[in-house]
Amino acid sequence: MTVARFYLSVFTDSQKVIINTDMEEHKNPHDKHHVSKMRKGYRVAFLLAFSAGLLAEMLLFMHAQMREIAVLLKEDFRIIVVRDDKSPQSAESTGAALAAIKGTARAVFISRDDRLARLKTEEGELVASVLPPGSNPMPDTWEISLDESVLGDMNAWTGAAWLLPGVADIKYKPLEAYAIMHSLFYGHLIKLTLALALLAFMLLTAMVLTYGHTPASLAASLSADKGWFLAGAAGAAISAVAAYAVAYPVKYLSPLWVWPNPFWQVGVIVSGALLGWVLFQWKNVRS
Repeated sequence: MTVARFYLSVFTDSQKVIINTDMEEHKNPHDKHHVSKMRKGYRVAFLLAFSAGLLAEMLLFMHAQMREIAVLLKEDFRIIVVRDDKSPQSAESTGAALAAIKGTARAVFISRDDRLARLKTEEGELVASVLPPGSNPMPDTWEISLDESVLGDMNAWTGAAWLLPGVADIKYKPLEAYAIMHSLFYGHLIKLTLALALLAFMLLTAMVLTYGHTPASLAASLSADKGWFLAGAAGAAISAVAAYAVAYPVKYLSPLWVWPNPFWQVGVIVSGALLGWVLFQWKNVRS
């Protein structure tokens, strides 16, 4: 009986080892597949956040550049109105009439003496070599600054100015006015594009979070699914670094280089983190 019990015990233990080994063989492939699937999901969230963040970063950089270009062009753009010396109209009344035209931001009168003094300061050698001492061929002028609202229709403003008595000539750079308008237009277009993209993303987030979720389940998933937050945030953060690396060489091509406000970078990273988490929630809803 003792020998029989011994062999029975050995047989029973061997069967348990075989059963446990078989269960481990079936369990481990499933766990490995699950871990591989999770890693693949993190990579997808990372790449999507990186792609969306890089696009947003480059648009923000272009918007900052266009805004700076528009500011510089607006500061440089002037309309020079030449006064008619033969007109009985006084300079004060003509200047007031110019300032009253719709779209005029400022009208500054510059006398012929002030104009010559400015020219001597800027091009002293040229003036001394060309003009004889005591002569002043410069006319009285007004420097006009315009609002953005009339830059697209300069003919309307110049047409009104030509009707005023005391105006002999109007000079300005039409191509510079076109450049200002295009800079402003593209800047507003980029801002509108970013706003619409953000609105679409917020609608997607609201649709995913309100479908099949309760406040309690959402609160629980915030801590349980933090890996997806981190994957999206990492992709967005690296996209900001990549965008800076791509845009930085522009500094050596032109002194005009403006990087967007750091708060925009924080917004892109937070949006990337939210994108990764929403992607996981959407995947769970579909499954």
